[in-house]
Amino acid sequence: MSVENLKVPSQIFRWFEKMKSNYEQSVQVILKRFENYNEKQQQRIDQSNEAHINSLNQAHLSQSSLQNNQIEQLQSDVQYYRQQLSKQQAINEQLNSRYDAIMGGLLTEKRKDINIKEIFTENDFIDDQSTELLTKNEDHESNDNLSTSEEKNEQQHFSQCIRSQDNIDTEDGEQLFDQAILQRQIGESEQAFVLFKQAAKQGHIKAMGAMGRSFFLGEGTPEDHSIGLAWLINAANHNLSQAIDRVKHFQENDPELYLEALELTDQLA
Repeated sequence: MSVENLKVPSQIFRWFEKMKSNYEQSVQVILKRFENYNEKQQQRIDQSNEAHINSLNQAHLSQSSLQNNQIEQLQSDVQYYRQQLSKQQAINEQLNSRYDAIMGGLLTEKRKDINIKEIFTENDFIDDQSTELLTKNEDHESNDNLSTSEEKNEQQHFSQCIRSQDNIDTEDGEQLFDQAILQRQIGESEQAFVLFKQAAKQGHIKAMGAMGRSFFLGEGTPEDHSIGLAWLINAANHNLSQAIDRVKHFQENDPELYLEALELTDQLA
């Protein structure tokens, strides 16, 4: 072969090698660009995802904060209404307590009035002798056929006589008590009270009981249960059975009144 014929393949080979090298470099460049593009694209995706995640976190935090504020507001409202409900219940209890106290007081007063009317009668503290004396006087007047007008005149004359302080001072306790009973029978409650008091001051036991009755019922004197019970206690201390029963009744049913009366007993002597 000639030298020229040998040079042609060698040139072709070098050209091929050069083309191969250029191709490889081009491929490397393309791969490098592709890797750079992928890397940048991944970075953009990561940044976008991170931004989205941060946005979601911010939204979650904002929503959580709003919900927490709403929960706190609701808890505050619940606490407020609980306090209001508690205050209202306290007010209701106070009103119920006052109502019960008022109604209890009214019922107590009503029971006291009923009891007082029930435990005192027209013939209280009238002994057998006085009752017998009244009966004899009535029989005697009936037998003598006295007219109604004459009877009234005699009673009025008798009332005028015993109103004299000199007569009251000279009578003993038993006579004063009998006269007081007669005065009460004819409706002279004030004069009867004066006579009962005079007899009680002289130590007449039944007159003490009658004084208690007068103060309880307001006969001939302003009504005063404390003083009335004090007189009954003094009579009970002298073993007057009617007074003992009544004192026991008030001691059990109205201890406050009993203690008030007990402090007044020494002042009545």
